[in-house]
Amino acid sequence: MSLTQSKNDAPHIDKHKSTTPSNLLRTWLLTWEVYPILLVTGFLCLYRINTTEFNTDQAAIFSMARDAIRFGLFPITSNAASLGITNPPAVIYILLIPALFSANPLWAAVQQALLTTAAALLTYIFTRRYYGRLAGIVAALLYATATTTIHYGRFIWQQNMMSPFVILFMFALYWGVVDRRKGWFAPAVLLLGLLFQLHQSAALLVIPLFVAVVLAPKTIRWRDIVLAFVLLFILYFPYILWEVFSKASDLHAFSNLSQHEATGGNETLRFYRLFLSPYGQQPTIASSVTLKFVPWLSWLRYAIPLLLFAGIATALLLLVFSLLNQARATGTPDPITSVRSGIRGWWANFKANPSLGGLVLLLTWQILPVLLLLRVTIILQLHYFIFLMPGPYILIGLFIAKVVELFRRYQPGWSFLRYAVYGLVALVVIGQLLGSVASVIDISSGKFDDRTFYIHYRNDLNSLQQAVNEADQLAQQRHLNHVYITTDDSTATALGYLSEQMQTPVTLFSATNCLVLPAPADGPAVLLVGPYDTLTHALLGQYASATLVNEPARPGGKPFHLYVVTPSAAQTAPGTNAFGNDLQLYKMKTQNLGSNSSSWMVTQWNILRPVQPALRTTYNYTITAQPGGNNSSLQPNTCSFTGMRAGDQLLDAMALPNNSVAPTSVTVGVQSSTTVPFNPTLGPIHFETYINQETPSTVLRTPSGRNTITVPAS
Repeated sequence: MSLTQSKNDAPHIDKHKSTTPSNLLRTWLLTWEVYPILLVTGFLCLYRINTTEFNTDQAAIFSMARDAIRFGLFPITSNAASLGITNPPAVIYILLIPALFSANPLWAAVQQALLTTAAALLTYIFTRRYYGRLAGIVAALLYATATTTIHYGRFIWQQNMMSPFVILFMFALYWGVVDRRKGWFAPAVLLLGLLFQLHQSAALLVIPLFVAVVLAPKTIRWRDIVLAFVLLFILYFPYILWEVFSKASDLHAFSNLSQHEATGGNETLRFYRLFLSPYGQQPTIASSVTLKFVPWLSWLRYAIPLLLFAGIATALLLLVFSLLNQARATGTPDPITSVRSGIRGWWANFKANPSLGGLVLLLTWQILPVLLLLRVTIILQLHYFIFLMPGPYILIGLFIAKVVELFRRYQPGWSFLRYAVYGLVALVVIGQLLGSVASVIDISSGKFDDRTFYIHYRNDLNSLQQAVNEADQLAQQRHLNHVYITTDDSTATALGYLSEQMQTPVTLFSATNCLVLPAPADGPAVLLVGPYDTLTHALLGQYASATLVNEPARPGGKPFHLYVVTPSAAQTAPGTNAFGNDLQLYKMKTQNLGSNSSSWMVTQWNILRPVQPALRTTYNYTITAQPGGNNSSLQPNTCSFTGMRAGDQLLDAMALPNNSVAPTSVTVGVQSSTTVPFNPTLGPIHFETYINQETPSTVLRTPSGRNTITVPAS
């Protein structure tokens, strides 16, 4: 195998036939290795894709794409980044494709799986074109079977979409540096701009772009530079509008990052090794399929990095020996003995062999960004390394191809050496495949702990849809006129979007300290309780008659709980206990709730005003309480709703300090606010952002003008 693609490595084309697109397509269709690459990647990414992860980020970006279509909005941001900035909107425009045809996020996950499959195919095409057929097969199969490839290929997230565009970006650089063709600069800049919008870690790809400019300056025309700036301006025009509306808030956030203290490099190396691991983070649940394979796959945690180092060494040796051979052939003086003429001669030899420029690009793509990440001022995450893929596997493919070529050239009779190398590659590919298959089985069948590797807890699309659909169908079957759904930080955005497809009117509310029940006059209603909303169950037992109908399952964690609730008899309260036209206080009661019998003070309210659900809008009441005979106030609670019905009952529970004496009275106050999306307008154009803004809090007052009410405890 030669360094650049030889005619023997190219797909066979009959010279008597014209190389029309149809003939080229037929040639590629007859290339057998393409099919296992597509089959493995596509199957692993699409297998039970309905169990795709659907947490806050996934729900936020897909709902923004869907809302842009439904309401004619012009997206100028996507969701918030971990760096503290608001992400540019490229991912929203990519998701417009599935959102245009369906409100079901499943098709966005299918699109992501297809993008990952395309990345595996592009890896093969790129590597085969520049480093030979064997290198292409090895690189593509290793990338297609890698656990991280499959993991990030199974759910929507902007950084998960980077891989095919990274390969296209490298294609553009090689087009200019190796092929010496013009017209590469503008596409490369456009792709880099797109990649930066998908994740800020892609900013490090400016390093290989700069190297490409240095190596191939004569291929860049002035019109290419102008076109690059025009395309970049068009791509970033929506985000520029956002910076204008937000008064450059993200630029200030970026500038603050440089003021943080740099962290050590151990975390960088740990994440990099974890990214190449055959099974990612080791499972903690005994039933995990992956856990059963760990003893058989652990050797790959060392073998793959060693193969990568061998690939880097191979690229460096090819670079050095090629220059040495050219120097001897041309009589170039040694740079040590004759500095000026030696360096000039070596540079001329280097530029005379474009394939060496490709090696430099490959090495700078893989080495320099990692070195820079050793000293960063941010907290690293595993997905920050996606922009390096599939570079490590291309280097491994290069190493394998060169070793096989070496054995074929110098030991042609020892064919067993070549087959030993093929066997090693097969073992690595099969090992990675086993790890990926086990990981997919675990994640799709619930053989994991939903709280182990997540900030809150993991939710999948199928279980959320099933729970919401069951609640909707139950209400229709029993002719109940309303559904209530509890939410928390892990489910609020996802359930908020999915509940929009329900036929029955629905109210979502935060269940951390609050419970909403129907008015007694409205009769029973359906209540869907989240998996970890334990306080809700305790309050239900005290203030309503609840019949458990079903427990919709959730992979990896506790199930939902589906109830039909009938509220207690109507309570009477004096009109003086009303706060404006919003809330009316029934009573306050101190009681023990929960499995640990902790003391809680529960206030019971009647909601007075009806409010219909609106786009990304929540209605908030912040309740304060001062127990009688105590100088310290309890922690205020905020109860949030997506809509309200007049007559609904609101229960607010405040935890009392340990060993505290039950108060005989309590002084209560209420403030109201509304959270709405920040969607600015410019003439007839309505823009869309991820940002929510809260209206100023309004202190609610009683009919007598007071802002608090004191009631006795019961």
